[in-house]
Amino acid sequence: MNGFPWYFLSTDVSYTPSDDYKFGGDNLMDIPDKEKSVGFVHVLMDRDGIESPWLPHFMPLCDAVNDAMPHPIEFTRVRLALLIQQDKNEGNHNAPHTDHEEDHYAGLFYLDDSTGDTVFFNQYDDPESGDVEHRWWKAMTQEYTENMRVTPKANMLHVFDGHQFHASSNPYGANKYRVTLNLNFTSDHDLFADT
Repeated sequence: MNGFPWYFLSTDVSYTPSDDYKFGGDNLMDIPDKEKSVGFVHVLMDRDGIESPWLPHFMPLCDAVNDAMPHPIEFTRVRLALLIQQDKNEGNHNAPHTDHEEDHYAGLFYLDDSTGDTVFFNQYDDPESGDVEHRWWKAMTQEYTENMRVTPKANMLHVFDGHQFHASSNPYGANKYRVTLNLNFTSDHDLFADT
């Protein structure tokens, strides 16, 4: 971890605040204080291609994820996220979100054992329910019910439907930080058809 370049996000590791996201005069990116978190990210790759010279160091891991899938996948984003302890109560979570509005799969690869569960909700973003602004408005105003929690364990991969709302949690107790490799990818096949 020492010497690796991390980039600070002052509001939340899931959202980038912007005045571009407004609906009915409300800023869709306003997050309740209890769901705000500061953190650090390093984008290795995004939809426009390679972002970071560090990507080759993570390609063996990406190749292993591809090999573990029942059908070939194509990565659209590979990003590291580092959360640190904050003044939050155990059990709190950051803002529920999806990583992208288009059809995709998401994967979380945990690099170490840590506290700070990933919370998965029963709610899903429905691409057929309206335009992106309407969908953001629903995401910011709907009630969320918890489906499950995944506790970070070193070298564990959790893959899920990219339309499922989820939220990170900050570490607490003896764990000072929590590092995940966030993967977004597509496939020409239904990866969950046989599960």
